[in-house]
Amino acid sequence: MPLVAVNDHQIHYADTHPNGSPESGLTFVFIHGLGSSQNYYFPVLPHLTGHRCITMDTYGSARSTYTGQPITIASIAADVVGVMDALKVPQAVVVGHSMGGLVVTLLGAQYADRIKGVVAIGPTHPSPILTSVMSKRSETVSAAGMEPMANTIPYQATGSKCSALAQSFIRELLIGQNPEGYSALCQAIANAPEIDYSAIKAPFLLIAGEEDQSASLEGCQHIFNHVSSANKKMEVLAQVGHWHCIEAPQLVGETISQFF
Repeated sequence: MPLVAVNDHQIHYADTHPNGSPESGLTFVFIHGLGSSQNYYFPVLPHLTGHRCITMDTYGSARSTYTGQPITIASIAADVVGVMDALKVPQAVVVGHSMGGLVVTLLGAQYADRIKGVVAIGPTHPSPILTSVMSKRSETVSAAGMEPMANTIPYQATGSKCSALAQSFIRELLIGQNPEGYSALCQAIANAPEIDYSAIKAPFLLIAGEEDQSASLEGCQHIFNHVSSANKKMEVLAQVGHWHCIEAPQLVGETISQFF
């Protein structure tokens, strides 16, 4: 099982080209959202076969075992850079979904020398509403475990064309989480910092879901409008909710591939 030690904990990852990027390709590093894992991105990877793709389980999620350390959006960003250092990746395109969208926009703003491009998929924008929702979710999971999340999110947070198979995969991602790690990540989102989107100068792609109730089009548009990159694009996927890479992997994969 490929593990790398960064910042006093273990990060589980997968690497499609462990010996380096193909000659004409880029390196992509993928950061998943809350209650997910690196496997969220695997339906998209066949569209990026000419590139090196590194997927990682965020500390506290899936196989990156939670050991009680504090988690913040900044600490997740530092873990991403630590993984890049360990795998000898000087620069990468960072791809982040939901909570991972917070991470990649922070990376684009604060680690510009390491970031070759930013892909934000359904990125959450810090707000009082987000803080309230995440705080309540943390309390629920701390009291009752992952069952309440697994029994609701796959059906409430997906779009009208989402298949039952996709919903069952989302449920499996959620039910397998460590409740303590999930709760800590909820708190990381609740306490997310304001990000200076105007500091993002790298090529920037934002993929939104038309029916996403978790990362609203209004919030996505706010992020997109404030990014300073001269090369930026926002794509809205019809009938897609908040789990874009599982609901519409071909559309997401083709959109990323065409942009880069």
